Amino acid sequence: MSFFNRHHDSRGSGAALVVLVAFGWFLLRGGPARLTALAARLPMSSFVSKEEARAVSAGEGESGASGLTMGQKFLELASGVHSISLFLGEQDAALAQAQPDPAYQNFQKENEMHGETQDEPESAAEAGTAGTAETAETTAAGQTEPGGSAPENGGEAETAAEGTGEAGQPAMAATEIKGTVYTAEQLSDFDFLKSKFFYVHKSTTAYPEQLDANMLMSKDLSLPESGEPQILLFHTHGSEAFSDSAEGDPNMTVVGVGNYLAKLLSEQYGIQVIHNTEVFPYSDSYSMALSMLNQTLAENPSIQVTIDLHRDSGGHDVVDINGKPTAPIMFFNGMCQTPDGPLDDVENPYLLDNLAFNFQMKLKAEAYYPGFTLRTFLKAYRYNQHVLPRATLVEVGTENNTFEEAKNAMEPLADILYKVLRGK
Repeated sequence: MSFFNRHHDSRGSGAALVVLVAFGWFLLRGGPARLTALAARLPMSSFVSKEEARAVSAGEGESGASGLTMGQKFLELASGVHSISLFLGEQDAALAQAQPDPAYQNFQKENEMHGETQDEPESAAEAGTAGTAETAETTAAGQTEPGGSAPENGGEAETAAEGTGEAGQPAMAATEIKGTVYTAEQLSDFDFLKSKFFYVHKSTTAYPEQLDANMLMSKDLSLPESGEPQILLFHTHGSEAFSDSAEGDPNMTVVGVGNYLAKLLSEQYGIQVIHNTEVFPYSDSYSMALSMLNQTLAENPSIQVTIDLHRDSGGHDVVDINGKPTAPIMFFNGMCQTPDGPLDDVENPYLLDNLAFNFQMKLKAEAYYPGFTLRTFLKAYRYNQHVLPRATLVEVGTENNTFEEAKNAMEPLADILYKVLRGK
């Protein structure tokens, strides 16, 4: 072997050793979690609007799903912007270990007490039920009678009305409480509230004054009956499909799921809906959706609610709702803030109203459809929720759920919306 080759091999071995040592240091110092947290701050235009991207980062880097660098693709994958799989899986644990979150720690302790692993799908108990022993002293969803007295039906599980319920009651609407209704004492505990009802992504934070249950429940978000459109339903990512969706068929995507929700709300509940079925280019989806929102709201001042319906990514979770296999849903709020403080020039005057809207729907779901909703996901940006007080983003199922499972989820969702918007 020549001196050159020996010298070259020596340098190569030394470089390899340096790389291995650096990689070990990277792992020990929580490198994957740090990359995931960094990804949450990247200005991906497919997840945030252009104005938010400019506010979040001085470097634009706005090429979207089709033009990302390899590094951006990796970080986008790591960030799992709406991903239930990361919400429940190992990456979630890595983030919690890197930056301990009291809510997550409480969640983990409960799992250990119940002998459950964190990789399992979130059950009704994990999602926010306090156990049947704690429901006896509770009453209607989100409310507690003086003295913590029990409701007339005792909070016992009842079947939902199916087709022939009370007069005027639409098919598949729950008429009796079959889940958990929380006491004022439980909801006043910030740690309990945060761990049971919310997942706070590491890109953001949530303060006690923002997650104040009394304040969130006290907001009157009901609407009077009207023959004019009151809801604008749309899809920032309208191309999202399901496990059995036929390629190129919009009726088998999240848009098709939205068609069923719009039909239920208008025909069964008497709430008129404008359903925008436009599929925006993924690389500029939030900016284009905002332009559509501004124009539609200007043309239809009667609209008081916006619903951005998405399909999530992750595992295959199914719950039984009224005998039907149903994909779970997850409400999603943009907080307009990182752990370091508010995002510059990204404001939402309706932030607390948005939180209240989702929280009130979550309480109804816990009472009438236990196990149907995951914890509400909180993330740093705004997600076009600044347009109205009653603006929500809803994730239904994942790419591993069938179209029918996602469609079935619209029945309890429509009922939950009706109960909150009509003050039921």
